Amino acid sequence: MRVAVLFNQDDGLAGGTAEDAVAVQAVVACARAVADGLSASGATVALVPVRPERKRLLRLLADLDADLVFNLVESVGGDPGLEAAFAGALELAGLEYTGSEPRTLALSLDKPLSRVIFAAAGVRVPRGAVLARGDEPIELEYPVIVKPAREDASHGIESASVVDDEAAARARAKLVIERYRQPALLEEFVAGREFNVALLGDGAQATCLSLGEIDFSAFPPDVPRIVTYASKWLEGSDDWNRTPSGAAKELTPPERAEVERTALAAWAALGGRDYGRVDLRFDARGRAFAIDLNPNPDLSPDAGFALAAGRSGMSHAQLVTRIAERALARRAARARAG
Repeated sequence: MRVAVLFNQDDGLAGGTAEDAVAVQAVVACARAVADGLSASGATVALVPVRPERKRLLRLLADLDADLVFNLVESVGGDPGLEAAFAGALELAGLEYTGSEPRTLALSLDKPLSRVIFAAAGVRVPRGAVLARGDEPIELEYPVIVKPAREDASHGIESASVVDDEAAARARAKLVIERYRQPALLEEFVAGREFNVALLGDGAQATCLSLGEIDFSAFPPDVPRIVTYASKWLEGSDDWNRTPSGAAKELTPPERAEVERTALAAWAALGGRDYGRVDLRFDARGRAFAIDLNPNPDLSPDAGFALAAGRSGMSHAQLVTRIAERALARRAARARAG
């Protein structure tokens, strides 16, 4: 099969700080790893960067000569809001591609809206509030966590994001609104264990890979136990060193079922396709709350999704090839139907 691996080649976010560029630029290394894995499985692979010049995108797509696009484009010109638009452009160009459709990509990025959809589907979410200006009413119990309403990759998440009173919540919300040029989402902080559930497949028919869990045991007692932006992207930082992820341990059968049920329900609620990750936390009563859903998550060999696949018996090459084959199967099914 001939596969074009498309990835965004951006300098940084349209809003944010210089540090936020690290996550944006990491997709280049991920794309190379995915290309290597596909090549190892016998595919003919081309690496195709998608640069910020938006007017050239349709010409680029029209000129592609491939059976499949492996879509790793997370933003265009540093704007994550255009991730869904790019998937739409792939559809307009008649190209089969891996990962979720525009609707799912847009809904997952809009955290306030995805929370509403989760709740309607019976998926627990923490109580929350959205502050677009910073002076809206807050009727939550503290502590709360303050985050950008429309970012992925943990942009804007720091230890200081967890606050204990209204004054601190409003100050943090103001910082988020100004820095990221979007509303701030406030959620009651769920302080228990945090799990990462990697999923393969579509909607309710997806399967869970080996469950991952964040090890917070190295945290000082006065530091909130959360995964920050630095935990994910700033190698060697304190947050990076004290948030290792590994296989979830000491889960009772009912707890494991609760985690998997919640993850699958969240995935189905947003119409996830091919592969994705759902992050959940337990409260003191052992109830799972959906914290985030990430369609098209990082597929780097050392990232959580690939590690979960490895614990489930799949090499990185087998993982990316399986994702590609799912997309090719859709193409073949459409050809038979039409």
